[in-house]
Amino acid sequence: MKKILMPVTFLTALLLAVLFGELLPDCARSFFYALSLFIKECMIFALPLVIFSLIFTSVKKIGIGSVKFLLLVIPLISCSNFLNTLISYMLFAFCIKTNLISSVHKIAESALSPLAPSFSFSFPTIVSNDVALLSALVLGTVLVLIDRRSNASRLNIGKLSERLSHFLESFIKRFFKILIPLMPLFIFGTALKLGHDGMISSIISQYLTIMVIFLISAYGYVFIQLFALSSFSFEKCANYFKNLLPAIVAGFGSMSSAVALPLSIKAAEENSLNKNNARIIAPCSVNIHLVGDCFFIPFVALAILLSFGDSVPSIATYIVFALHFVMAKFAVAAIPGGGIIVMLPILQNYLGFNSDMLGLITALSVLFDPFITGCNVAGNGSLAIFFDKITARSKRC
Repeated sequence: MKKILMPVTFLTALLLAVLFGELLPDCARSFFYALSLFIKECMIFALPLVIFSLIFTSVKKIGIGSVKFLLLVIPLISCSNFLNTLISYMLFAFCIKTNLISSVHKIAESALSPLAPSFSFSFPTIVSNDVALLSALVLGTVLVLIDRRSNASRLNIGKLSERLSHFLESFIKRFFKILIPLMPLFIFGTALKLGHDGMISSIISQYLTIMVIFLISAYGYVFIQLFALSSFSFEKCANYFKNLLPAIVAGFGSMSSAVALPLSIKAAEENSLNKNNARIIAPCSVNIHLVGDCFFIPFVALAILLSFGDSVPSIATYIVFALHFVMAKFAVAAIPGGGIIVMLPILQNYLGFNSDMLGLITALSVLFDPFITGCNVAGNGSLAIFFDKITARSKRC
């Protein structure tokens, strides 16, 4: 029952904000938006410790195989990003041939001033997510190696590492228990912001064609992956998607894969045979495996080139762009608009974007960011299932 109520609650919060948000006075919308930002700040502040806890406890359980795990994850994510970027190019070529899309229009600015929060509060960044992830991998691996030595028990290092692992395990459970009830409130405040600033109406009225193509292709691609991973069983595929839905909705409402990470981990655990694998692959892929970005940014970039009178780059030129695009993914921050910010130099250097083009694709990416992030979360869920299956097969071989 909880699995069903969670996505329904998230969707209800989102729809209430979109449909009835304008009925609220400005002060109420500003307060809910500020509360949403505060919840997000708390989650982002705690996220490095969450990532450290998840990775460390999982490495301890997996043992020495965690090193092989990491060596397999990075190439797998890189290949997936590159393939998705190539598919985006082929999709655009198909749309041009069939006249589904011919240009991109300028964005109409909202007549209202952007919604400002009634209060603001921010925590300092003490440790980055990448440092937390790497530290957990190194420390966990070192302790596993020490535990294998004969004198480990005499030094009590084994007992200390076990106590630390149990403490972090308890922290994770409490963190999730506090966070999940706050997610509908967080989504409600963020959706009020989007509605007030006219982003939602602009997406629907002016960019319906692009939105439909992106939604059908990107989400359809992830669904095909889930269907294949379920051994082409509709029932099993539906169960995969049901488990992923809360995380997808959270990603859509927050426009941040990092914020949706706790729910992504929960979904990965439910969809995997080995929970330890799930708890490593989800934090590792949250910032760098971005299916939505790989579909959306190249597709829109090619459309903008045409609208400014330039030609579509050759496949050779595009492959050079795609390789740099994939490498830049490792620097993406899991924040609203983070996917496009690090890509601007890549677009300028390898596709010849000028300042007007860069401004346009940035605005479009911000407008579509809820849909992009939701797809990123769904793609990470699919990757977790795939990784669980290939690790299970490698153990049987």
